[in-house]
Amino acid sequence: MRAANCIAERLRITDDDVSFGPTALSSSYQLVGNLLPPLHRGATVNVMTRWTQVQGWDALERTRASLLVGNPTLLTEVLIESRRRGGAPRRLRLGLSGGGPVASALKRAWRDELGLPLVESYGQSELGGFMALGDPTLVAGDVLAPVGRPLPDKEVRILDADGKECAPGEVGEVCLRGGFMTGYWGLPEKTAETLRGGWLHSGDAGVMDCNGYLTVRGRFAELITVAGRTWFPRDVEEALCAQPSVKEAAVIALPDAQLGQRPVAYVTLADGAVDLDKLKAAIAPLVPYDLTAMTVKSLAAFPMTPTGKIAKAQLRQSALAGDGAREFPRSSN
Repeated sequence: MRAANCIAERLRITDDDVSFGPTALSSSYQLVGNLLPPLHRGATVNVMTRWTQVQGWDALERTRASLLVGNPTLLTEVLIESRRRGGAPRRLRLGLSGGGPVASALKRAWRDELGLPLVESYGQSELGGFMALGDPTLVAGDVLAPVGRPLPDKEVRILDADGKECAPGEVGEVCLRGGFMTGYWGLPEKTAETLRGGWLHSGDAGVMDCNGYLTVRGRFAELITVAGRTWFPRDVEEALCAQPSVKEAAVIALPDAQLGQRPVAYVTLADGAVDLDKLKAAIAPLVPYDLTAMTVKSLAAFPMTPTGKIAKAQLRQSALAGDGAREFPRSSN
């Protein structure tokens, strides 16, 4: 209830709001995004079990939704459909994103084309609420990478490998105190590792700036080492998503005898065919890595988890099996 109150306060939810969440009910994000905070304020709540771009947009208009709680893929589809129809659903005042990182390009498009804030949330199933949450306001300029500030019911710190707090701007692990799980069921060793020192260790690499805004760089488990150089896949994914032709992007690593790991970038395209070599050349100046070893491939759709995240593990397994370019079924959410 404390977390629900803090989230409702940050999003400025009132009893006049109408919340709309197509995310699966099995997701903790649905619980702390679309259900508890609006109910805490006496707002109206809608849940949609089978989302499609066209029917979803129509439902947002029909229900007079003011808050859309979704994942980045769904919010991209709302943007695309709104372009086709000449504007966003009339009563919508913000989109709330969770379940995966949000590309700055998507936030910028919502701001510049729809005139609406795309508020990013960052949390985990291991805690009640969010580690950080943006504000429901339009942000000027290009400072769109940070998620937002921690909520007042949480204490969030960036810690190094020795458990010491990192300086502002220094990359470390995002850790939290102030309301999290008792432990993993039947996994005492994993519980002890995750909750060591009285902190919930997220496993995510992050940076806190001097104003208290958190930027998440990605999972430590997903970092790629190419010829001795560490890559943050999200840097490349952000650069790809900034290209007008790209709808979604995901970067994985495959074993390589010479490089150690070889990066492979997968994209889904917003419209039509694209020269993938030219796409790679376009992002080369935007990232701090040598992209020579990276290949770029396109997919009709990404494999997705039930809660709307790109299933990178499934993508990697398919690539290792030699069918990485095959089509994956879309989630029904």
